[in-house]
Amino acid sequence: MNRKIPQQITRRAFLSTTAKVAIGAAGLLAGSTGLFYYGAVTHRKVGSEARPKSVVKLGRVADLKLLQGVERINYEAEYVDAWYTKPVKDFVYVTIDEAGKLLIMSPACSHLGCSVVPAKEAQQGGNADMFFWCPCHGAGFDKQGGAVYAVTRGLDRFEPIISDGSVYFDIMKPIRETEKA
Repeated sequence: MNRKIPQQITRRAFLSTTAKVAIGAAGLLAGSTGLFYYGAVTHRKVGSEARPKSVVKLGRVADLKLLQGVERINYEAEYVDAWYTKPVKDFVYVTIDEAGKLLIMSPACSHLGCSVVPAKEAQQGGNADMFFWCPCHGAGFDKQGGAVYAVTRGLDRFEPIISDGSVYFDIMKPIRETEKA
């Protein structure tokens, strides 16, 4: 009967061993979760699926550079704000300025947000610079969206994003025109 009598483990040794095992398990769990997340991020598809839903494709650069005058272009997008998503069907006015730069203008009047329309001769009231007219309160804007009559601020614009031979813009990032004194 040469058996060893089992030693009693002290409370301090038990707690120390238990803490080491718990820390090791937490580290293993955190490491495996990190690797899983890293793999998902590095293998994400690049393309139109990666583009934010608020970024809208207007058309090909070559086609838009040939514009004569002002063109109304309809679009569909999604307005995404934190947890709120809303489908949007709207339009923008697109033209080329004197310097040859593409201008993408919001149709929303800078006074109350009504949609502006191309002005007819009767609406211009002798003002040859007036190109857009707000039917709600008679505000006028020139061909580049600048304020001409009854408002102090021109139409908001969008920055053109050129990628892969196409022109895009972000509906969530209008560039606010400065007010005239």
